[in-house]
Amino acid sequence: MTSVFLKYSVAIAGVLALSAAAHAADWQDGGGEAWAKVLAAAKAEGTLAVAGSPDMAKPMTDGFLRDTGIRLSYLGGNQRDISSRAARELRAQAVTIDIMLGGASDLPLINEGLGTPLKDQLMLPGVTEGKNWADGGLRWVDKGKAYMLQSAEYVNGQPFINTAIIKPDAIKTWKDMLKPEYRGKIAAHDPRTPGSGQAAAAYLAAVFGNDFIKGLYIDQKAMMTTDARQATEWGARGTYPIVIGGSPTDLETFKAAGIKTLMVGDMADGPGATVGGFSLIWQPKGNPHPNAAKVFINWYMSKPGQEAYIASKGTPTMRTDIDTSSLPSYLKPQPGKQYLETYQETFYLGIRPGLAKMIEDSMGGK
Repeated sequence: MTSVFLKYSVAIAGVLALSAAAHAADWQDGGGEAWAKVLAAAKAEGTLAVAGSPDMAKPMTDGFLRDTGIRLSYLGGNQRDISSRAARELRAQAVTIDIMLGGASDLPLINEGLGTPLKDQLMLPGVTEGKNWADGGLRWVDKGKAYMLQSAEYVNGQPFINTAIIKPDAIKTWKDMLKPEYRGKIAAHDPRTPGSGQAAAAYLAAVFGNDFIKGLYIDQKAMMTTDARQATEWGARGTYPIVIGGSPTDLETFKAAGIKTLMVGDMADGPGATVGGFSLIWQPKGNPHPNAAKVFINWYMSKPGQEAYIASKGTPTMRTDIDTSSLPSYLKPQPGKQYLETYQETFYLGIRPGLAKMIEDSMGGK
């Protein structure tokens, strides 16, 4: 399926290529002499290291080189491994990573004082002007509103349902999944593992509570996997026609391969949560290429940077000057629906740990 994923990524990139080329020249407008000095210093540093989701490697590397002339070394891996490496390096004061692209699970490192403030490094009007962002301004994940920026938002948590096996109107609510006929037919990205499965389970725990979690995952004998892509593939093949915590990127990859029966459920009793996926950006303290990192931060939050993000992840950016009409509608928050906002420190570190413990207790621990 790797070739299929590449075709899907190339298709998205192709749609965005003309727009990116048209705007690559003017994303630096308004930076002035101060920006020119930082860019020159960044080029003198020669490179920088960015860590994040593997599928972001090519769009980020190619786009940053195209727009700045600076080469980027990209470290791709799963969230847990990359965060563990960053934590080890930071505590040993031997940092090799300049920029982290990931999720809110890195917030504890920020609170340990291991991050560098981004707020004063944002130099370009195209990045800081409120008109360019859905919230009317930049969205900070950390309570101090200085260290961790979120650039994208989408709806997460809805199940995937193979309609070749289960009729489209058979499951209208989450509670429908507790029916005996669905026992043994559910696959789940293990909610004890960081990622889409944990986010989906945290949403369900917040909305429905402990008994529902136990009923859905344990009593219904859900098949667990620590690989979200595998769970989605099981759903696409019909091995397990219901998937919880599947990856939207993988879903669209299977659709591009011609599998049209795996659909996103529209649950009347719970429309999902809003998340930032792997769009969060932060800078480890003491990183080796500070000027190149500053240039990358501004580029990533600019229009061409966010077009590169969409090309890799296929989820909507919060920038208002980018056309996202080609992206799946189920990812976009709909007016009138109440979503649980989960990518804020107050939820992620204040509420989610209790939900995580509830989930682990219900499922018998890790």
